[in-house]
Amino acid sequence: MKRLLCVACFILFMLMGCTAVSSEPAVESANESAVAATNAPTIEPTIELTVEVVTSEPTVEPVAATPTPTQQPEPTEAPQLPEPPAREDVDNLTAPSASSGQAVSAEAIAYVRNEQLFIRTLPDGDTVPVHTEPCPEGSYCSLNYLKWSPDGQYLLYTYYDGGSSSLRVSDRQGNVQIIEDVAFIRPGAWSPDGRTIAYFKATETYFEAEGTNPGGRFMEVWTVSLAEDGLLETLQLVGTWRQVGDGCGGGGRSASEVLYENEGGTSYGYLMSVTEWTPQNILLFNLICTNIGLGRFDMSSGTELPGFDRPLRNLVLNNSGDRWYAVTGNAWERDNPDNNQLVTGTPDSTEITVIPTSAKVELVFVGQTSDSLYYTERNPLGRESYDDRGLYFAYYESALWRIQPDGSGEERLLFGEDVQAYAQVEETAVGDLIFVLVENERPLAEAAQFVEGNPDTLQAYSPQRHIMQLPANGGEPTTILNNAGQPALTLP
Repeated sequence: MKRLLCVACFILFMLMGCTAVSSEPAVESANESAVAATNAPTIEPTIELTVEVVTSEPTVEPVAATPTPTQQPEPTEAPQLPEPPAREDVDNLTAPSASSGQAVSAEAIAYVRNEQLFIRTLPDGDTVPVHTEPCPEGSYCSLNYLKWSPDGQYLLYTYYDGGSSSLRVSDRQGNVQIIEDVAFIRPGAWSPDGRTIAYFKATETYFEAEGTNPGGRFMEVWTVSLAEDGLLETLQLVGTWRQVGDGCGGGGRSASEVLYENEGGTSYGYLMSVTEWTPQNILLFNLICTNIGLGRFDMSSGTELPGFDRPLRNLVLNNSGDRWYAVTGNAWERDNPDNNQLVTGTPDSTEITVIPTSAKVELVFVGQTSDSLYYTERNPLGRESYDDRGLYFAYYESALWRIQPDGSGEERLLFGEDVQAYAQVEETAVGDLIFVLVENERPLAEAAQFVEGNPDTLQAYSPQRHIMQLPANGGEPTTILNNAGQPALTLP
């Protein structure tokens, strides 16, 4: 699995199709399209006949011909690979500091780099690797849905080992506890006080379709509490809810789109489920892995509540937990006027209010310090196909906006003319922004014209993620972690 990232970045965008997710976990697969061999048509040789004509002219002795020098073609240089992008491995963090000049010592970031989870404390930069067993040979494994406890002392995340999913709880020192047999593509959620975790388990009990209502399977909601010493205690079944339909799928996508998918940005991505436990003791969660719609579950009574009729995705809560925000639509369809709107509501109601924005919204985030909203915008610049291998390259311009929850004070903070995406926007205690920047793939597109099927060579040109920091008082963003592999950035 150590080699998975560099191989997968190349393989995933070569005619990859996401397998439909049914009741069993989906494992991504991709086959490189065969290069069709074109046979040149056979051409019969042409024979020129020389006819000797006898005349009465006198015989003339032949004159020896002067040999003509052979014309040599001008030497040409073989096409050379372009230089790969310069990516220094920045291994130190820029420390955010309070306005008084005192360092903020209670914060940390968690990120995944080359399939290894790390916890790094700010501002001193101490880094702790979190134990993860090696992925079985030939399997697809993943670490995702990283979420800090409200007090920032424990990190909750999911791990898929190629066959089953589990929830993991790590302390700041990298000590891990495991909750086995959790539902695939469904993250856990912290209770508002940070002492209990809610999660889902799939059952083998199904219900039939009735009228226009489709069938599906029953899912169970479970909880597990943390003792004072941080150890997990007894598991408890809370109740069941009906998962109507299941699965998601998608077509092939480019390398940078795969990276963005892993940040939760695409409608057919496998990392888009969200679960939030609100102070009203109501769970809010995406209904299926494509983030279509929101479900509600009453944790006090253990019963399912009516969900939302309108398709919604990218669910987030404000800091007090009494209001949620999301983006409308099943997918990122810019031509649909009902899609990509920023909307809000409360956990105890199914009413939805639209917050007008200047641009179409793709992802929405909440600032942990200011309660401001941040949303991202992407516009396609074009798409190129490359030869008969089925590769294609997509280019975008992207922007990061800030807006207040009441719709006022909107401003564009960042704009990239050739940036694949901004994602995972977080605020520090002093209002600095930490976010993920996903590179565009023009260098990869140029290199792919010279390289035939060598992922090790192309890896140097593949798009990367970078963890960036934007100062609260303005200025240019600086790099916290360059060439960050596959990070899932979170702040406690």
